[in-house]
Amino acid sequence: MLFIFSAGGLKDVRHYLDNEQNETYLQALVYGELSYVLRNNAGELEKQEYVTEIQDRLGELWAGLLISRDGEITSVAPFLQQASPHEDWKQLLEEPPKAAAFNSFRYETSEMNLTYPDGGEGKAVLLRRIDTVPIYWRPVGTLFSLAFICLTSLLLTYFVSRSIIRPIKKLEAAALQIKDGDLTHKVVATTRGEIGQLSIAFEDMRVRLKHSIDQSLQYEENRKMLLSHISHDLKTPISAIKGYVEGIMDGIANTDEKRIRYMETIYRKASDMDQLIDELFLFSKLDLQTVAFDFKVIDMSRYMEHFLDEQRFDLEKSGVRLIYENSGMHPTMIAADPDKLSRVLTNILNNCIKYMGQQLEESRKEIHVRLKELDEHILVEIEDSGPGIEKEDLPYIFDRFYRAEQSRNSETGGSGLGLAIVKQIIEGHGGMVWAENAEKSGARFCMKLPKSMLVKAVDDHEEHTNH
Repeated sequence: MLFIFSAGGLKDVRHYLDNEQNETYLQALVYGELSYVLRNNAGELEKQEYVTEIQDRLGELWAGLLISRDGEITSVAPFLQQASPHEDWKQLLEEPPKAAAFNSFRYETSEMNLTYPDGGEGKAVLLRRIDTVPIYWRPVGTLFSLAFICLTSLLLTYFVSRSIIRPIKKLEAAALQIKDGDLTHKVVATTRGEIGQLSIAFEDMRVRLKHSIDQSLQYEENRKMLLSHISHDLKTPISAIKGYVEGIMDGIANTDEKRIRYMETIYRKASDMDQLIDELFLFSKLDLQTVAFDFKVIDMSRYMEHFLDEQRFDLEKSGVRLIYENSGMHPTMIAADPDKLSRVLTNILNNCIKYMGQQLEESRKEIHVRLKELDEHILVEIEDSGPGIEKEDLPYIFDRFYRAEQSRNSETGGSGLGLAIVKQIIEGHGGMVWAENAEKSGARFCMKLPKSMLVKAVDDHEEHTNH
């Protein structure tokens, strides 16, 4: 619509309305002047210069004059001739209508009878245009405006539906699916802006909620497995204790030697139960992250020397040779809890001893402990000469209650919590632990512990000073 106004030379709608109102006013002024001349001095119409001037002035105002004398037309306005070249002006002058239409414009007529100075009779008819636009422009313009408004409304409705309503409908469908417990359908952001951000936030909520539910289901499954394993691991020694007690009560152990052997077995089974309960209690606290770590900055090299010296005597009684390999490392400081770290090393050594115990008596039984310094970590390797670990068992040996010995024999497989406790403690130190098979034979357990931040700062300072 602005383009139409501009093409028509109208810069402002108010300018257009002012022209329409002023045109009628100016036409009235000229007609008033002409009426005065015709009534008082009709002889002026016999002057060609005056008539031409009047016709030009009226033509500028979209009006024209028809003049006759004694029934003959003496002057027709050029404006009217241009508006209707083939019009019968004589007939229109004899019977002037109240309104006429030329070239799609409406005209209003005003007639006046006059008398020339010589007594001749004459008539003057003024036709002035009362429309600033063609007759059909107003209804066509109205229809065009309505069509434009309808089309704009349809387009706006379409774009609003596409950019707002449809995404909101998708979010509504996703919300209903989530309400029904279905968290598998991904919410895709199809638009940008606020609706797109809402879709992204909704998808993030769905992912987090699904992860939370999956985690809860996994925890529930773990609790069921925990109860199952605890029931099995406690029932076996309890059944054995009951059997030996009944043997004593029934008099089967009828000698002092048998009674002593029965009592030693009962004590050993009770000790196994006590150890299992202790490990289960520690693992539960580690899993719930309720164990407080007492971190201290320690020299890992000296710590390993003292710890292995304490363990060497007990290992030699079991026929296991302990070899500590420390390639002349300078003090390597780490932030660790000495008690928890001792528990980690003890569990790994016990695991090595149990599986090496399944070998023949004449087999070589050795445990090699290596300490290596990396850029930002300390690597501890514990390698035994046992039978090694089956490849299918390697990814799972640090899981709770997992045993490579599927018979779940506590004499050989342990409680199934020792290595799980190792993993929890090492991760609590900000490190990582894994297992692999050695090149020749045996299993190798690797622990990577981060260096103390204080030590790294000192090393960086020394390196900068050397440069």
